[in-house]
Order: sequence, then C-alpha cells, then structure tokens
Amino acid sequence: MSIELTKGERFNLSQEVPNFQKLAIALGWQVSQTAQNCDIDASVFMLGADGRIPDEKYFVFYNNLTSPDGAVRHSGDSRNGQVEGDDETVYVDLSKINSTIQEIVFVVTIHEGQQKNQSFSQVTNAFIRLYNSETLGELVRYNLNQIFSQETALEFGRLYKKNGEWRFQAVGQGYNAGLQSFVDKYYVENAVTQGANAGGKVDDAEVLRLFSDRVDQQLREEAASSEAVESPIATPMNADIVQSEEEAKIDDSALENLEPVISAEEFLQRYDEGERDFTGVNLAGVNLSGKTLESNVSLSQANLSNANLANAKLIQVNLIGSNLQGANLNSTNLQSADLIGANLSGANLTKAILYSARLIQANFSQAKLSEANLNSANLTTANLSRANLTQASLSSANLTGADLSQAKVTKVNLSSANLSGVNLTGVSLTGVNLQGVNLSGMNLSGVNLTGTVLSYANLSGVNLSGVNLSGANLSVANLDGVNLTGVSLVGVNLHGVNLSGQNLSGFNLSGVNLYGANLSKADLTSADLRGANLNCTNLEKANLKGANLSGVTNLDKAKLTGAIMPDGTIHQ
Repeated sequence: MSIELTKGERFNLSQEVPNFQKLAIALGWQVSQTAQNCDIDASVFMLGADGRIPDEKYFVFYNNLTSPDGAVRHSGDSRNGQVEGDDETVYVDLSKINSTIQEIVFVVTIHEGQQKNQSFSQVTNAFIRLYNSETLGELVRYNLNQIFSQETALEFGRLYKKNGEWRFQAVGQGYNAGLQSFVDKYYVENAVTQGANAGGKVDDAEVLRLFSDRVDQQLREEAASSEAVESPIATPMNADIVQSEEEAKIDDSALENLEPVISAEEFLQRYDEGERDFTGVNLAGVNLSGKTLESNVSLSQANLSNANLANAKLIQVNLIGSNLQGANLNSTNLQSADLIGANLSGANLTKAILYSARLIQANFSQAKLSEANLNSANLTTANLSRANLTQASLSSANLTGADLSQAKVTKVNLSSANLSGVNLTGVSLTGVNLQGVNLSGMNLSGVNLTGTVLSYANLSGVNLSGVNLSGANLSVANLDGVNLTGVSLVGVNLHGVNLSGQNLSGFNLSGVNLYGANLSKADLTSADLRGANLNCTNLEKANLKGANLSGVTNLDKAKLTGAIMPDGTIHQ
C-alpha cells in the first residue's frame, strides 16, 4: 500500500521495506496547452557527506545516463515510465551505491525557462513516486500541490543515508534559477566557469554540454590507459544528532535555500547594488523593520521565519510560497503583495495593510491579524483557523472555501465579502459587519450574532435555529426560507426584510421594526406584535389570526389584502 507524503515529510526505506534494494523513482508533470513547447528535464545529483558531487560522472542526466558505480540509471529524455503519467524515471540499485555517496537529489528544470519566460506556473499535477522496479508496487508518492509562479527549477525530493539507513524526503522546493545554480551548489570544483553568479544567465544546454565533454574526456583517458574506474575514497560522515520520531517526520530544512542565511546588511547591500531577484534566499530572523522594497522585488520561496518586518513597505512584492512563520509584520504595508501559498502561521500582522493582496492558500493559522486591512484581498481556501481577526477589515474580500474555524472575529468588517464555503465552526460573529454578504444556504445554527450587521445580506435558506440575534441589524436582508426555530427577534431591526411565507407562529415581535418588510403569506398566528412598526409592511394573505396587535398605530398603512385578521376575518 502506497504512502502519500506532504512537503517536508520523510519515509524510512530501510525500516519500512527491509532488504529492499532495487527501486525506481518516477517523476511526472502535465504541461498546459499554452506551453506545449516546454522542454522539461530531470537531473540527478549524487552527493557525498560534504553535500557535493565527488566527480562529474555523479551528475546524472540525459547525456550521462549512468553513474560510475552503476547504481543510478536515468531513463533518458522521454516518456517511458512503467505507468502512464510518468515522464522520466530514474532506476536506483541501493546495493551498488558507492560508499562515498550519502545523498541523491532529484531536480527538474525547464530548459531555457528563464530565456523563454516559461515557468512551473504552466505545469500542473507534478509528482514524484518511488516504486519497486521488479514488482512495480508503489511505495511512496509525493504530489506537489503547492502553487508555483516564476520558478524554473524544482527540487522534487531526495534519498539520503542516515545511521546506515536509506530514507526519502519530499522536498517540493522551487527556484527561479537555471540548472547552473544547482551545479554551483553541488559541484565541488566549479568546472563550469560561467556560473549563475558570474553576472549572466547560462543556457542549460551549455551547462550540460560542458559536463558531457568532461565526462567523455575522462572515459577516453580511462579506456586508453585500460585502468578501471576507481571510486573515490569514502569521506567520513559526521554522526547525526539523534532525533525524536516527530523530528524525523518533520523536515527542518524543507525550505532549504540555494544560499546560506544572510544578514540584513548583506541583503540590503545586494539590493542597493540593483539585485531584485531573491528567490529562495534565506533571511531567517533578519531585521528589515521600516525598510522599503520596490514592487519588482521577488522573495518567492524565501525563508523569512521569525524575521522582523514591522513597518516595512513591501507593496506588490512577490512573496509566493515564502516562509513567514512567526515573523513580525506589525503595521507592515503589503498592499497588492503576492503571498500565494505563503506560510504566515503564528505571524504578527497587527494593523498590517494587505489591501488587494493575493493570499490564496496562505496559512494564517494562529496569526495575529487584529485591526489589519484585508479589504478586497483574495483569501480563497486560506487557512485562518484560530487566527485573531479582532476589528480587522475584510470588506469585499474573497474568502471562498477559507477555514475560519475557532478564529476570533469580534467586530470584524466583512461587508460584501464572499463567504461561500467558509468553515465557521466554533466562530462567534458578535458585532461583525456582514452587510451585503451572501450567506445563502449556510448553517449558522447556534452561532452568536449579537449586534451583528446583516443589512442587505442574503440569508435565503440559512439555518438560524437557536441563534442569538439580540441587537442585530437585518434591514433589507433576504430571509426567504430561513429556519428561525427558537430565535428571539425582540430588538432586531427587520426593516425591509423578506420573510414571505415564513412560519412566525407564536413569535414575540413586540416593538420590532418591520417597516417595509415583506411578510406576505407568512404565518403570524398568535404572534405578539404589540407596538411593532408595521408601516408599509406587506401582510397580503398573511395569517394574523389570534395575533396581538395592540399598540400598533400604523396598521392602516400596511398592505393587508387577503390577510386573515386576528378575529378570523379576511381583510378585503
């Protein structure tokens, strides 16, 4: 039975499948119709304990299909996986891996992606899966569900050896960089001199050609001397710190970057020198409070965990997929910023400006968003569970499918927001502004709506049974088909509401403002309407038999044609 991993999770091959040696790593993706000319290639880096390839031949790709120890074999640049949907497959024999190799990294790049303005935003349904190459039984799978935008390279996953055991980790890390960046990262001698840091973009084909030439030259020299290829001497591996089961499951380096942690001073120096692409940069804990970054800056996939960005100006900055867990964003201006898929769990966003920001699938779990401006923001399927949104403004925000369970939304402004499919489990809507919101079909049973503004809201078909509406404003709201079982409407503003055909038999409506309301065909038998405002109310064909209308001074201004009056007579 296959196990499905999420980003950062690990699978212990040696423990779960003992005595298992031969496996296949299949990689797949689907290219959109608008990018059918995308040339996507899988590459494999076999690394020593120092995190580098010990020799060019341990860089396996379509022009160097087999590692020198014979342990890794690339299927080539073609769709020949054992199962439909696999695009490229790498076959690994664990028993043959040279002892110096401690890690195998699986990378997928878009050929000339940067030059052609192609990226993984045009690629969907990407996955990596491990299966038994002899039985074809799938062992583990990782679907890269996160949203990518400008990334032209993805690190899908890695096999690594720890305490003598082989394990697989789901990585899913994207980079706005070519294959050269990985060569710079993993190659020990910098044989390709035109690196990404040399000031220009390097064609992936040139990178691969140079590697191919060096490998071919080495093989010719070895053949001429009739000497067997000798494996490098194993490099001793530092002992790992013993991890708990939970630590073994969670990957502390899931957001591993192409460069180490850099200081605020170094970042700002690079910025002042004109650099604007900081994709994947590691700025964990950096202090950039009060700084201003231009709108063309990319911090996509950057690690900004626990960073101090208070009062910073990051208008329209690209923060797609960035890690801002625990960051201080108090009063930060993120207007129109791109935070799709960003991790903001536990972050402090008090009084932050997120007007019109793209926050699709962003994680705000337990974040502080009190008094934040989220007007017109796109929060589709965002995770806001247990977040503090007290007095935040989300006017006209799109919250389709968002999770607001256990969130604190006291006095939040949600006027004209889209709450379709929102999870409101355990939420109190006390004092919330829901003016003009479409709540049709939602189950609000037992929710506290004390003092809530629901004017012009669409509540058709909503279950309001047992709801506390004390002091709520429902003027001109659509209450067609609403379940009001056990609801007290005393003190509720029902001016202009639609209660046509509603069962209000025995309801206490004394003193309620029903000016201009539509109560046609409503059942008001034995209802208490003492002192109610029925001016211009539509009571046509309503049943008022036994109703108490004492103190009602403007009944003559109501529409009563066909209504059954308290004494049982039908009004003409």
